[in-house]
Amino acid sequence: MMKKVFGKKELNQIFVRSFFYGSSWNYERMQNLGFLYTILPTLKKVYGNAGEKEMSKAMKRHLEFFNTHQSTAPFIIGVTSAMEEQGGNDKSDATTGIKIGLMGPLAGLGDSLIWLTLVPICMSLGASYAKEGNPLGLVIALVLFNVLNIALKYFGLHKGYTSGSELIEQSSSKGTLERITNMAVALGLILVGGLIPQMVSVNLGFKFVQGDLTISLQEMIDGIFPKLLPLLVTLGMFKLVRKGKSPVLMIFGIMIISILLVLAGVLVQ
Repeated sequence: MMKKVFGKKELNQIFVRSFFYGSSWNYERMQNLGFLYTILPTLKKVYGNAGEKEMSKAMKRHLEFFNTHQSTAPFIIGVTSAMEEQGGNDKSDATTGIKIGLMGPLAGLGDSLIWLTLVPICMSLGASYAKEGNPLGLVIALVLFNVLNIALKYFGLHKGYTSGSELIEQSSSKGTLERITNMAVALGLILVGGLIPQMVSVNLGFKFVQGDLTISLQEMIDGIFPKLLPLLVTLGMFKLVRKGKSPVLMIFGIMIISILLVLAGVLVQ
């Protein structure tokens, strides 16, 4: 039986911090700062007596890219806390793999459950009261939404922590943790790859006109290989990052180059 070092006190500290999870968002690594802030009580408990070097190593790991729905993030933080507790820096690949593998599916689940289901129901209920002139309509909508949303965060955190510990205990003797990690990493890569055509847009403005015939270069490329240009741009940015180029400078560089190409007519919105 693996020893647990967390109690209600530590989990409640993480739960309180989860309310500020989305208050520090950035374009480079999305919610990484919020994730580190929320899971910091875990790291202090695990690495508090291990020295600054181990603590710094753990904090640096959790400053990598992370992005998921804020209501489902506590579940991932619970699972990650359990894995930090049992594996620490010695099993960082497994911890990171599970963390990345969960963020995509739970982001979609959170969007469907919260934004597309819970919010419309609560706001419609509040609007029905407000329509009759009852000022409590807004209060009812906000209270009902937050009661359910806060409960989801609280029980998600505790369930994630409990399930994470059980996952490690069951898989350590069967050798399944490595397979789960590999699948999680593969799933994470697939999800990130699927975001390229949605997040990256490149539209060429070149058109060949011959009488009544107009041929768009962009349509020709998409007909042969859809979303080829966004893929090439993404791979180019990835190669620059691998070479150590600053992501912040790259962002500003892309903005400036894009504006100049649009003004020159090479790109269109």
